[in-house]
Parts: sequence; C-alpha cells; structure tokens
Amino acid sequence: MTDAVAATAVETQDAASPDAATDAPADKAASVDEALPDLGQRAPAQPTCRNYDEFVSRGSESPIITTCETLSPTLLGLRPKLYDNGWMFMGFYSASETYDLRGQEARPQMYNGQRPSFSGTLLTITTYDLSRLGWWGERSQLTFETSSSRTVYRDAGLNDDLAVAQLSVQQEFAKGRVRIQYGYYGMLGQFVGLFLGASTASSALGPTSIIPNLAGMAAFKPVPGFDIRLYSKDGRFYDHFGVARSQSPDGFLVDSKENPSGLKWSVPDAKPIYVNEIGYRVASSADTRMTWIRQGSIYNRTRYNDFSKPGQKGQNHAYYLVADYQFTQPDKDMPYRGWYVNLKGNYAAPEHNIFSSDYALTLYSLAPFAKRPGDMVSIGYTRNEVSKDAVNYLRSQGMDPVRFSSSASLSYALRAARGIYWVNTFSYTRNPVITQQHPDALNLQSQLTFSF
Repeated sequence: MTDAVAATAVETQDAASPDAATDAPADKAASVDEALPDLGQRAPAQPTCRNYDEFVSRGSESPIITTCETLSPTLLGLRPKLYDNGWMFMGFYSASETYDLRGQEARPQMYNGQRPSFSGTLLTITTYDLSRLGWWGERSQLTFETSSSRTVYRDAGLNDDLAVAQLSVQQEFAKGRVRIQYGYYGMLGQFVGLFLGASTASSALGPTSIIPNLAGMAAFKPVPGFDIRLYSKDGRFYDHFGVARSQSPDGFLVDSKENPSGLKWSVPDAKPIYVNEIGYRVASSADTRMTWIRQGSIYNRTRYNDFSKPGQKGQNHAYYLVADYQFTQPDKDMPYRGWYVNLKGNYAAPEHNIFSSDYALTLYSLAPFAKRPGDMVSIGYTRNEVSKDAVNYLRSQGMDPVRFSSSASLSYALRAARGIYWVNTFSYTRNPVITQQHPDALNLQSQLTFSF
C-alpha cells in the first residue's frame, strides 16, 4: 500500500512570536525613528514578518507557515525589497526516511518502508500582488510554485525533475465574501487539504485518506481548473465549488508521467471533475474554540474500469465528511493551544475504486507543552475498506487480496529551531499490501523540514 494523502487541514494562529522571529532585535527595529534627526518627515516603517505574510499564497486548505518561522524572516535582506514591490518568495525542503522496524525487507518492495525508503522534496512558492496593477477585485494574487521530488521507492511517490506545481490567479470580491481562483493547481489541496495540523512545515500527520485522490482529485501534479468560494456575512458558513481536469484514471504516477512539466492541458482519457463542498468554520480566538465541519461531493466524468463488469467502464463519484473541534483551550493568550479531535469518513463507488470507504479518528494537540508552543502531537486510527467488487476482480486474476487495511499512528512534530521542524511518526499497519496477504508492518518515519 502506497503512502496515503492526508485529508484535513486546521488553520490556526502562528505559534511563534513575530518579535522573536525577526533577524534584528525587536528593540533596535523599534528605535529607528527615534534615532533620526527631525527633518520634517518620518522614515517609512520597516516591514516585519507579519507584513510579509500579507503576500503568502492564498487559496489552499493546507496553511503555509508564517515567514516569522523561516530560517531567515527577511530572507537575508531580500524580503523587504520584494515586499515593497508586491512580491513574496518562500521555499521548503523536506527529507524523510521510512523503515519497517520488523525488518521485513524484500525485493521487489511492496510497500513504503519495507526496505529503507528515502524521499526528498523541494518546493518554492512565488507570489505577486496583482491588485497594484488595477486588476478587478479587492485583492488579487498570482501564485507560481515549482517542485522537485525524489524517492527510492518509486511506487510511493514521484521522481521528477523541476516542474510547475501551481500557476494560478486568485481574486476576491464583496469584502472577501466571494473568492475565485483559476489556472493550474492541485484540486485536493484546494478542497479537502493535504495536512492535519498547523502548517505545511509543522504537521504531525495522523490517519490519512486516499479516496478523493482515487476518485480523480489531483494532488501531486497541477491540473487546469476553476473554483469559487461563497461565504456568509459572518464568514462562518461557506460553499466551495470547483471544476477541473481529472487526474488520469490510471493513477497519479501515470498522470505525472503524462504531464512532466505540470502545465499540460490534457492527458489521455481524463475528463472534467466537479467538486462541491459545504462547510462551517470558526477559528480559535479568546472567545471561541476552533470548529470546522465540511461535506464534499465529487463527480468525475472520466470513465474508470468497472470491477463488477470487467471490460466495461463508467463515470466515478465519491463523498467525504470531515469534522474538527478544539475541546480544550488552556491558555487564552494562545487560543490555538489545546487538544483537538478530527473525525473523517469517505465513500467511493465500489465498482470503480480499490477502496470503497474509510473512516478515521485522530486526537491531536497544538502546543502540547506551554514552553514548546511550536510543537504538535497526534494519535490516530484509520480503517480502509477494500471494495467487494475489487476483491472479486483481483481473485479472478489469481491474487489473494485482503478485505481491509488499517493503521494506528503516533506522531510528534518538534520545532528544533526557527525554520526547522523534525517530525517522527510510528505507525502500525495491518495488511500493508492490498493484493496479497502480508504480515503487519511497524513503520518509523523521520522527517526534517527546512523553511526559508
């Protein structure tokens, strides 16, 4: 079984203090104006990392870490100049190693970690404030992302040279109540999300789901698409609709090979996919606890193989329901701090998908210790039900498939230093290989992420 795609994201306040995260001491920055002679005018205020965050990429449900928490908040003096001209640049590099502690090495490798499995990913994000050019809308932004990934276990991820990960424009209207986005991007990150936790850099991953991806929502390579978000007057209720080119019905590895640059308009046999998500969302504050409930429907016009009728094909569909709630809030000065629960259920057409359903429960804590506000811990369980139609089909092909795969996980994200996170995850998986009976796996994954 390949690595699954995490299906939720929690948008929280940043754990680090912006004053402590700047390159220069806060008292020196605050005293610049006082040291200037009185010439009848004041020097413009020096922007801080919070100002730079105004131009961080928007739209994705996977929150990006604040620039205050990068290796160099001023990017060695470059960010103030970029900020003055409407630009923002951020980058991330993650390296991880996964290994089954039960020592069940084999060739060929059947699941991630069966043999020592290294992977590395470099991501860069550049944005530009289009509103200064007079573009229609209150806020408009151009986002350009590139990525490069390497893994020794080819079936677990991508092996790409530098490619485009996103090229899109986002605009807002009616004081932010209407937001549209169009261009090339991964649909999964814009709706369900890719991370459980505070940010792309500091997430301690819990149980995961790959059903939206199996149903055609692109995650790893961008697709041409359009989506629109409509918010209630208080911003709590929303409806999010999108249409895009589906991922290849043969899976994300085939889709990636067919789209090496990330900017290909079409790939063989992939047709439009439609997604609609309705939700209710409240952020943590001194008076409220974080709550996020969302339900999504996926309809894909792409024709997938029919396991119940070999040789025939049909259109695909899926549904998801996810809920997050913060049930403790020990520190009103850090309202995001506390324990959360995440509940998730997914369903997909059993005749067209290997997994017909899954459900998961995750408990996670942001800032589990008062003296470590940047850390995160998660404990979770997930169970994936293999479609009965898929089981019957695989048996007809001479295989001995399992009926389910389940995982229990314990993960801790440690803020090692500003801009550096170290995430360690233990996971125990029953039936790590879907197509045959196989002993359970006990994986340890260790990942270092550098943000700059």
